Amino acid sequence: MRTLRALSPRQILVLGWLGFMTYAFPGYMSFDSVTQLRMSRSGYLIDGHPPFMAALWRFMELFVAGPIGMLLIQTVAFLIGAYLVLRTRMAPRTAAIAATLVLWFPPIGAVMAVIWKDSQMTAFLILGLGLLIQDRRRDHVLGLIAILVATLMRHNALLMTGPLLVFAFRWSPSYGWIKSTALAVVAWIAITLTAQVIESGLTDEQQHFWHTTIALCDIAGTLRYEPAPISDAELARVAPGVTFLVPNVQDHLKEAVETRGYVDTLWKPTYSVIAAPRTAAERAAVTAAWKAIVFGHLDAYIAYRWEVVRRMLGLSDDAVVSPVYNWFTDIQDPYFSASAIDHDATGAHLQNLLREGIHVVAVTPVFSVVVYLALLLLLLPFALRDRQVFGLLASAITGELALVLIAPTPDWRYSYWAIVAVVFSTILLVARRIRTARPRSVG
Repeated sequence: MRTLRALSPRQILVLGWLGFMTYAFPGYMSFDSVTQLRMSRSGYLIDGHPPFMAALWRFMELFVAGPIGMLLIQTVAFLIGAYLVLRTRMAPRTAAIAATLVLWFPPIGAVMAVIWKDSQMTAFLILGLGLLIQDRRRDHVLGLIAILVATLMRHNALLMTGPLLVFAFRWSPSYGWIKSTALAVVAWIAITLTAQVIESGLTDEQQHFWHTTIALCDIAGTLRYEPAPISDAELARVAPGVTFLVPNVQDHLKEAVETRGYVDTLWKPTYSVIAAPRTAAERAAVTAAWKAIVFGHLDAYIAYRWEVVRRMLGLSDDAVVSPVYNWFTDIQDPYFSASAIDHDATGAHLQNLLREGIHVVAVTPVFSVVVYLALLLLLLPFALRDRQVFGLLASAITGELALVLIAPTPDWRYSYWAIVAVVFSTILLVARRIRTARPRSVG
C-alpha cells in the first residue's frame, strides 16, 4: 500500500497499461481486422470498412508491422481519456487507479484488446470527452479533433458524438445554455461533414453499404417472418430489377433460419438468395424493393427486427456463449489469414490463462447487455442535473436505438459503447455523491 501511494498518477497509468498488455499483446485479429490490414497494405481503400482506419494502420506500419501499433493507439487513447474524465471527480492518483481498473474491466478490456473499428471509435470518444471537459481552450481543440477521429472510425458514430457534444462540451463557462448548445450543435455538424469529406477523399471504391447489406438483410428478414406465402411471381412484381438467385425464395429463407445458427440467419442466407447490386440501376431497384416489401409487410419487418434485438440483448432461449474474441488471426480461417497478412502469434502461458479466464467470466451477467441497459435507465434520473453524465447516457441511448434498425446480426460488440458509457456514468455519479457528502461527514 505504501508503494502504491508513492507512485505518481503517470506511473500508475503506465503500470496499468503494461498489466493490460499481458493479456492483449500484440492485439487480437478477427476477420474484419485481417480485411482492414490487407486493405491498408494494398493501398486501395473501400468504404465498406473505415478507410481512415486503414490509412492510420498504413502509417503505423511504417514503424512496426502487424496489429501492435493499432493496439498501442487504442489502449493509450482510452486510458488517457479515462484518466482525464475521472480526474474531474477524483484526486489524480485515485483517477489513475480507477482508469486502470476500467481498462481491466472484462467487458471493456475484452473489446479494447481487439483491433476493431469499435475499439478505435470508443477510445477516441473517451479521449475526446476527457479533453472537452477540461478548462483550457487547447484541450477543447484537441478534444474536437479526437471526436473527429472517432467519427471517422464508424459509419454510425455521429449518433454517439451528437449527444456528447451537445451536453458535455462547453467552449467557455461564460456562455449561456443557448449559446453553448448552439455552438456544440455547430461543432457536431462541422465534425460530421468534415469526416464525410475526409472519408470520401480517402475512398477508392464505394461499397454502397446500405444497399449491399442492411437493405438486403431487411428484405430477407421481412420475407422470413411474413407468415403469408409470397410466391416468386409476386416477388418479381414488387421487386423488379432485383435478382433472386434461387426458386422458392421465401421457403429457402425459412429453411435456412431453422438449420443455421442465428448469427448466420441473415448474413449467409441473404446472399445465397439475393444478388448484391453492382450498378446504380440495381441499387435503385433494391431501394424500391425495400420500400415495397418492408412497408407492405410492416408486421413481419417488426417481428424480424425484434428477433434480432432480443437476441442481441440476451433475451432469447439460446444457450449463453462467450462473446469474447481473443485469437491472433481470423478464427474462421486461421492458416490463410495468418499467411495473407504475414502475421501469427502464440500466447504465453500466463496470457493463455487470462484468455481462458475471461471466457469463464463472459458467460456471467457481467457481460449481459440488458444488465447495462437496465442500469442506464436507473441512472438517468440521477443524471438530469449532471451534463457530462447525461451526455454519456444520451449518447448510449441514441447508439442503441440505431441498432434497432441497422444491426444485421445480434453481435454483442455492437453495444460496446453503451456498456462503456454506463460504466463511466456509474463511476462519475458515485464519485460526485462521495465528494458532496464528504464535507457533511466532516462537519
